[in-house]
Amino acid sequence: MSGRPAGRALTLSQRIDRVIAAAGMLSALLGAAFLVRAGHYYLLPLWDRPDNPLNAELNPSATIGHSFGWAGAGLMLLGVALYSGRKRLAAMRGRGPMRTWLNLHIYLCLVGPFLVTLHTAGKLGGLGVYTFWSMWIVAASGIIGRWLYQQFPRTIRGDLMTLGEMHKELAVLRERLAGYGLAPALLAEIDALATRGLRHVRSGDPAHPSPPAHAAAGAAGGLAALPVILVHDLTRPLRLAGIRRRLRRAGRLSARDRKAVLSLIRRQTTIARRIAFLDTFRRVFSWWHVIHLAFFAAMVALLFLHVGSELFFGASLLGGGGPS
Repeated sequence: MSGRPAGRALTLSQRIDRVIAAAGMLSALLGAAFLVRAGHYYLLPLWDRPDNPLNAELNPSATIGHSFGWAGAGLMLLGVALYSGRKRLAAMRGRGPMRTWLNLHIYLCLVGPFLVTLHTAGKLGGLGVYTFWSMWIVAASGIIGRWLYQQFPRTIRGDLMTLGEMHKELAVLRERLAGYGLAPALLAEIDALATRGLRHVRSGDPAHPSPPAHAAAGAAGGLAALPVILVHDLTRPLRLAGIRRRLRRAGRLSARDRKAVLSLIRRQTTIARRIAFLDTFRRVFSWWHVIHLAFFAAMVALLFLHVGSELFFGASLLGGGGPS
């Protein structure tokens, strides 16, 4: 009996995800190339920059430097508007999974701060310091939020799965794995994979270790679970590599079937672990959302103050935007 899933063509959203990933890699290469060419300018002391040939192009009020600021701010606001609109506007509901819109949001809101950083050229003063660091706190917290977002299993349409749906999918995945005729010992090892990284999280008296399932349930009550989850995510590929080697040595499955089995194992372990920590993820995500929005609101207010002062007074009230 073969449990191999039928091959499926990439959906439109998956193609867009790949385009966004390619754009991210291209942007990183272009950014690195720019820094190789002009990075030394940003390392110069401020008093030495006027004598550098690049100063006429890259200082905050120069043509390129100023353009970096406008482009960076525009990309950030566009990224926020698109993602927020997808969540809140009726006209945009159902237009692609939230995952794809979130990926676009993250891409725009990482390139934007990079360009704004080039715009400042390290010349920060006054309220500009708070604007700059608020911007990067928002960007960094967005990366953390993306990781938290991944901890909530979703359907193929991007909708949140209920707890019942998660348990049902676990049963289906276990049945499909069994359909490949795997040895009972290997199936037992696969079943233990989701909790193996959680055994150091205890509930109750630390002198009396709890079984893995109880440890996971205890971890769901606090932030102590998060480092364990992160370590588990980072080390899981090593354990999967061990299972891959065992499957290859057994020689019972084709390369294609081994790939399918490993895909099922990844999904099974991910869902099992996320069920155990669902309450923790929900609680931390709600805290994260409040902090992220607070810093974003502060950043936007200061950004508009900065742009307004430039447009109406010809000089920045925030520092870093005047003539060099």
